[in-house]
Amino acid sequence: MLLAGIAVALLLRRRRAAAAGAAATASAAGVADGDDAPARLLGWAAGLLAADRAEWGQAMLGELDRLDGRAQRWRFAVGCSAAAMVLPPWGRAAAAAGALSVVAAGGLGMLAFASIHYGLGRSPGIWVFAAIVFAILAGYLLAAGSLLRRPGVAGPGLVGGLFVAAAWLTVSGWTFDQLLGPITMPGALPLLVIVVPAVVGAGGTLWTGSAEAGRRIARLAAVSAGLGLFLYGELAVAAVGAGGPPGLPHTGVAGNVSDRLGNHVIFALFLLPLATATMGWAAAAVTARLRWGAPEPAVAVPGAGPGATAASRPQAAYLVLIAAVLATAAILGVVSWLR
Repeated sequence: MLLAGIAVALLLRRRRAAAAGAAATASAAGVADGDDAPARLLGWAAGLLAADRAEWGQAMLGELDRLDGRAQRWRFAVGCSAAAMVLPPWGRAAAAAGALSVVAAGGLGMLAFASIHYGLGRSPGIWVFAAIVFAILAGYLLAAGSLLRRPGVAGPGLVGGLFVAAAWLTVSGWTFDQLLGPITMPGALPLLVIVVPAVVGAGGTLWTGSAEAGRRIARLAAVSAGLGLFLYGELAVAAVGAGGPPGLPHTGVAGNVSDRLGNHVIFALFLLPLATATMGWAAAAVTARLRWGAPEPAVAVPGAGPGATAASRPQAAYLVLIAAVLATAAILGVVSWLR
């Protein structure tokens, strides 16, 4: 449901941005291709650069316009975007990126330690699992690096991440034993999944005066909270092992440790970031609408000419997609109630 909601939001934003790009270039010579994905990719990457490198980004966009052939344009855009991503951030953003890298490395190290210490290292599957976790962590660090480069996002985003992580730890218990047990507080899950992320998204929007910045703050809070709770959870499993709350029956120490490691990876690197980013994103948009009475102006898609509107999907397709999401939510709700 959360992924479907994100898809609807992205489609609507793309449609608005395409229309804005068409309006901006209606009186000028625009790019013939209304769906210039390489230009959009390079435009996004250029926005990550520091102020003293902005001219380099504009030069790369100008160079892209002179290239012919879709394959050649893609190679150039991907290469320049990769260069922009690997350039180290500056100032406090660099320190924050380094801290998140240490947290991610610590969590992966504790997962490897627990696997070896409790006898899981003899199974090749555990190392395939560790490789998958490593790839996910690398993607999170790249995402965090891109968000930390945005002005006004690093501080509120990291504070929001601490707030989200502290809320989960407070409800589930700060000790390792309590963390591995079930959450028994009444109404805790709606509070953690809806209210806490909404506070982060709404607070970020009001603090920065921008819904776009509020959405980025919510995403950075989701990434940083997920990484922090991943480390804390792997520490708990490594310290407690099969002890603490009752585990799976008839599986032994290795089976219970394996189950707990997998559960915390799914929780910290999938469920928590997805819920936090989605609810924070929605709260940022709603806050901007209520506070300023109108949505933030759509940003023109780089390279989108007058043909962009014609290339967008019909309005009926979006209405059908939204109806499908609502119908799915209703069906899942009914099935849960019946069970």
